[in-house]
Amino acid sequence: MLGSLSDSIRRHLADNIWIYLIIIFMFILGISLGALTVNNIDDVSKTDATTYIKGFLDLTSQNELQSAYILKQSIKFNFYFTLAIFLSGLTYLGMLFIPLIVAFRGFCIGFTVAFLTENLVSNGFLLSLGSILPQNLIYVPVIIVMGAIGLNYSVLTLRNKHFKRFGTIQNLFATYALSALVLFILLIAGCIVESYITSQIIRMITHYMV
Repeated sequence: MLGSLSDSIRRHLADNIWIYLIIIFMFILGISLGALTVNNIDDVSKTDATTYIKGFLDLTSQNELQSAYILKQSIKFNFYFTLAIFLSGLTYLGMLFIPLIVAFRGFCIGFTVAFLTENLVSNGFLLSLGSILPQNLIYVPVIIVMGAIGLNYSVLTLRNKHFKRFGTIQNLFATYALSALVLFILLIAGCIVESYITSQIIRMITHYMV
């Protein structure tokens, strides 16, 4: 069974290698743009954001952050992200929107890491590592696969309409919907890590910074 699953994954990657390369490129591009944007925001915005972050860290050090609340907000955000990818994949416009959505997710990561590192110096790098890395070990692969599957479905529906050689739309849709559901469940696993593990890591780092 595991061998069959492994073969299916290898075939999927081989058949869609260019789509994965596009999604990975857009994700990396988003990270790069996010990091570069930090250098272009004005001093007032930087000061406000730094004040907000320090207030957040104070709440963390005082154990006033509620993991359940963080989990709820994280699941909500990732649900909207999954829905945006899924719905975009149902249209031809998904070929444009999905790479942009993936790039935006990368932009958020790049901006956060660059801002923390630049404005909190060495402590910022430590904080960004502890607050970004754990959940993104799950998020990033899932985001890339989700983006690739959505983009692939968008392309296949276009080809199916014009050439009628990729099976029925119904079968494609069932596979696409099931894949989106499984990937969303994996994102929820990342949300749990973000809420209950990352928050504890941030708390330890905050005590170290103090």
